Amino acid sequence: MMSRGDQHFPFLRLPGELRELIYLKALAPVENTRDLGDGHKAYAFDLSIFRVNQQLYYEARKIFRDNNVFVVIATPWHEAQQHVRMEGFVPILATGEKARMFKDYHLGVTIDAPGHSRKDALVRFLILVDDLKRFCNMWFYSDLGLPGLNAHLRLTLVLQDPYAPPFDPRPVSKALQRRLLEPFGVVKGLYHVTIKGEHYPSIEKSMRDEMAIPYKSPTACLEEAMRLKGEGNTALQGKRYREAIELYEQAFLAVHIVCEGRRRSVMADPFFQTEITEGTFKGQYGHIARLRLRVQLVANVVHAYVNLENYEEARFWGERSINLMRQAVGGDDEPMHEFVASKEMGKIYYRTGKACKALADFEAAKQYFRIALAHLPGDRDQINHDLNSCHAPRSESV
Repeated sequence: MMSRGDQHFPFLRLPGELRELIYLKALAPVENTRDLGDGHKAYAFDLSIFRVNQQLYYEARKIFRDNNVFVVIATPWHEAQQHVRMEGFVPILATGEKARMFKDYHLGVTIDAPGHSRKDALVRFLILVDDLKRFCNMWFYSDLGLPGLNAHLRLTLVLQDPYAPPFDPRPVSKALQRRLLEPFGVVKGLYHVTIKGEHYPSIEKSMRDEMAIPYKSPTACLEEAMRLKGEGNTALQGKRYREAIELYEQAFLAVHIVCEGRRRSVMADPFFQTEITEGTFKGQYGHIARLRLRVQLVANVVHAYVNLENYEEARFWGERSINLMRQAVGGDDEPMHEFVASKEMGKIYYRTGKACKALADFEAAKQYFRIALAHLPGDRDQINHDLNSCHAPRSESV
């Protein structure tokens, strides 16, 4: 008779389809992602399943290989790893000797500068193809922030199937080639680009065609953001508040402000430091126009959240901008009427006050309403009404 301590689940008696679902749960990247906060993440795979027995090893290995496609990146600049991880929010799986010894990758990426790079000094790090688009977007913003950077850089891409036997090499599948090559289309103006390994010319052409498209000008970015903001305002007026928020986030992205959850990353400041010579913002400096647009969008996002009665999010985004403003002026809440977005800041104070009032934080609400009064003298009656009603409801006597 089997004792209770000897009992175990008959895993291998399960149908193969069910075992594959369990392997997928254990080994897919999406199931092994750890949130590090502030937009950062890491992968934490438990590979002990490979050591159970030979059958489990081969079954699990197939699922692991199908769902984890690796990219190794090599560059002579040691600080690149930190930049990719911290500013690009790209999780790095391995660095140093572990990355150098790893051979099971489908794409090798070498980024160097002709005449300024030593092959023996390259540093390597490993990422998943799932994060390659994020890596390329970080590179896109790096070039916008450092104009002319890419003109000095050379990119070499090497495709391979690491699991093909030496006597029968085979190309990477067409679908995977697209995932591996097309993200680099956003990287423009490089000194030279080379692709090695068997690949589809049509996919290379698609990548190079996108690389050849110039960056949108600051004027075009601002105009696109204005168009999206207008569509968001229409949705807001139609009480389609979630649609409005989505459109406002697209407007942020149009001017290179990336919204992910509660994180806003303001990218490419130097790109907008130019005078706008046509369109809606003619005669203005691009970075000033973008700043005012940012404040307008935040004010509208807070407004949408208040209407959704999602007061925590309304307060979070309102106070985020308020705190950024305080930091910029040394912690002072005095209204700056000369500030280009003074009226829009007043709306942020007012709407954040409404969120605090709904959350029963009456002291914070009063503070924000009083500051809003100084920014929005034309709305004095409404703000005073909210200010005077900013107290806990009185309990009825029994």
